[in-house]
Amino acid sequence: METEAEVIRSRRRTVSIQIVPPGRVVVRAPLTMPRKDIQKLLEEKRSWIAVHLARVRERESEKKQIPGLTRAELETLKKRAEAELLPRLRIWAEKAGVTYNRVTIRSQKTRWGSCSARGNLSLNCLLMLCPGEAADYVMVHELCHRREMNHSARFWAEVARVMPDYPAARAWLRKNGPALMARLPEE
Repeated sequence: METEAEVIRSRRRTVSIQIVPPGRVVVRAPLTMPRKDIQKLLEEKRSWIAVHLARVRERESEKKQIPGLTRAELETLKKRAEAELLPRLRIWAEKAGVTYNRVTIRSQKTRWGSCSARGNLSLNCLLMLCPGEAADYVMVHELCHRREMNHSARFWAEVARVMPDYPAARAWLRKNGPALMARLPEE
């Protein structure tokens, strides 16, 4: 049985399989890779694809059941985030032994926070809908980028030094984050 997939060819050297909402299989492959080799890979990964398709479809179903946020609710979350997260950010920065420049509170659909090379931080206002430990983890994660602008072993060691119990918060975000971000209004 042939697995249906969208194939995107480019000048890459490797092949990858991706499951994207609302439940599509996308294969990124080198220009010269034969279709039969792609199909063989899809057959070998059939069980992996089935598991991940089910997860994506479940998330899509959950999104439909969760009420979206209004613009007014987002503005309230942003104000709360400025008032509540910024003092905690200062405490975590001191604990991490780093400084930062400007902090922006946004409502982003794909990330919880970011750190620029200049030390400017961005935090997602949806952190106000997360447990405190999850919001703290995001702040620690971004602050640790002030020492390591990557996700190397040194970076994760730094995160663990500042917040030893971060894995539980990270797991919470991975499990519950997509449903929270789905509440953002469509642009």
